[in-house]
Amino acid sequence: MDPGIRNYWRLLFFGLMACSWMPHWSCHYYRLETGSSFVVGSWEFTRFDSVVSLLVYSALILVCLWAIEQAQLRFFAALSSGFLHLAIGSLHIYRLINPFRFEVFGYSWSPQASFREAIIVVPFGLLCLLMAKK
Repeated sequence: MDPGIRNYWRLLFFGLMACSWMPHWSCHYYRLETGSSFVVGSWEFTRFDSVVSLLVYSALILVCLWAIEQAQLRFFAALSSGFLHLAIGSLHIYRLINPFRFEVFGYSWSPQASFREAIIVVPFGLLCLLMAKK
């Protein structure tokens, strides 16, 4: 494959990594705007927890976007995105095996939704780690 095309796809993937954090970011933003609940097991997210989550996701988004231009950030962006996607996916896999309360915007998150989340974020996390290796 032409090195220019390969580099194009690599840069596009970093943009996709940035986009992959937007649903998580927007979940906390919407939760703060509406005052709705977000519960994972016994942890009921406070407003402060969601503000911290917004800051973390914002940092991840910015690092992934900046990594498009700054090659020295690519390893960190891909590694952190990979491990964090795997952590989120693992949480949903664990929930499928040992069900616990998971509530988003005042609604119970179904096992089917956890399954879908796991089959999306785990492979994506692995792709991010593969990208970190390159």
